[in-house]
Amino acid sequence: MKKRDRKREAQELCLRIGKKIRDIRKTKKLTVAEVAYRAGVEPQNFRKYELGKQEMRISMLMRIAEALEIKMQDLILED
Repeated sequence: MKKRDRKREAQELCLRIGKKIRDIRKTKKLTVAEVAYRAGVEPQNFRKYELGKQEMRISMLMRIAEALEIKMQDLILED
C-alpha cells in the first residue's frame, strides 16, 4: 500500500470514529464541554476529534469511550 493510500485511509478512519463520537454524544444529550471535561481534554481539541481533523492515540480513544460510558470497540468497529 502506498503512503498516500495509508494517509487517506487513516483520515477516513478518523472521520468515521469522530462521527460515531458525535452521534453518541448527541444521543446521550451531552455537550462537547461535558465530554471533554470527563475525558480530560480541552473542548477545542475534543471538537477536532469529533470532526476527524486530529488523529488520536488509543489512550485518548479509551478516555473518550469511558467519558461516553461505552466500550471502545463501539467506536472502532464498523456498524
